[in-house]
Order: sequence, then C-alpha cells, then structure tokens
Amino acid sequence: MIIIGFTVDDFKVFNQQTVAGRMALIRGQLDPKFELLGATISKQLATENIPAFINVAKHLRRHTNPAPNTWFAIGPYKRGYKMVPHFEVGFWDDRLFVWLCLLENIQQPAPYAAILHQQQNLIKQLPVGQWQLSGNHMAKPIQPLNAANLAAQTQRFIDVKKGEWLLGKVWLKTDPIFQTSGAVEVEIKQSIKQLTPLYRYLLAAIRED
Repeated sequence: MIIIGFTVDDFKVFNQQTVAGRMALIRGQLDPKFELLGATISKQLATENIPAFINVAKHLRRHTNPAPNTWFAIGPYKRGYKMVPHFEVGFWDDRLFVWLCLLENIQQPAPYAAILHQQQNLIKQLPVGQWQLSGNHMAKPIQPLNAANLAAQTQRFIDVKKGEWLLGKVWLKTDPIFQTSGAVEVEIKQSIKQLTPLYRYLLAAIRED
C-alpha cells in the first residue's frame, strides 16, 4: 500500500457521522499516515538522544458519538503518554495540529511549571505570529503565543485542577500548504525540532512528578 502525505481529503473523514463509519476511515486513512510520520519523528528525536514511542489514539470508549478529533502522540514511554510531557499531531474536522502537551493527567504540575518559568526566554525565541497556545487538548480555541498569554496559561496550569498547557501550531484545512505534497509534514517535523530543547527540559522533570 502506498501512503501519501496529509491532504485536504483527510478532513473528509469527519463527514462520516456514525461511530463505526468514522472509525473505519480513521483506521484506514489516517492511522497509516500517523504511523509513518510518527516513525520519522521518533528517529528525529532519537538523534537527539531522546526516547520516543508512538501511541496512536484508539478511541476505545467511543460507542455513541463519533470521535471529534484524532491524533498520535510521541512520548518517552512505550505505554502511556498522558501523564508526562509529550507531542501530539492530529486532526479536527477543520484543522491539523502539532502540540507540545502537558495534560490534566499530570499529577504534580509544579515542577513543569517551574521549568516553563525558567525557560521563558527559550519560548519567546520562537518566531512571533507562528505559534499558538491552548489550555485544553479536547477543544478548538487557541491563543497566539505572546508574553501575556504565556504567563496566563502557565499560571492556569498550576491553579486549575484540570489545567493543561499546550504550545504548537495549527493549519486550517483551507491553508494552501495542503496543496503541496509533503509540505505540512516538513513543517510538523521542523516545529518539533524547534520545541525539542524545551521538551528536553520538561522530560528532566519527570523524576519529580
């Protein structure tokens, strides 16, 4: 089977309104692409001596409503990723995303928040206008990365019981990048490369979690 890169046709998966129908399309159309790109990113991180394991979303609890989004995660452990820093790449019906994630599943957010405070200059070196923040990996709203939003989101991650901290990029399905084969995959890999120094610092805090 020949696997091509992400295209605008991949968003049509979400036109299927039944659980079984959408899951079949996710499994047949998106997951093979996730596995292929995930393997490439894992090798990229391995060159930085960072352990990287792929976990493709299974949506096993979806029985009534079809999954509104789908993704694969890359984290430091073969089993489980939500309780530690990790990357996620995936789709909503109208956008593709790549995130560096600290999710609500993390039991002790303070060590990670301390690193985010310590490494603010590293984060602020990211090109203005290209990066987004999110406080909920299961919702679409995002905010542009700037000093005020960064400070607010980091504080919320500490203060709110189910607070989350995500930094990354989003491409709407109308973005011309999807007209060039392989272009968005290049951007995703480059984005992860730019986030890798921060990711390395966050991984070092796992022993404190």
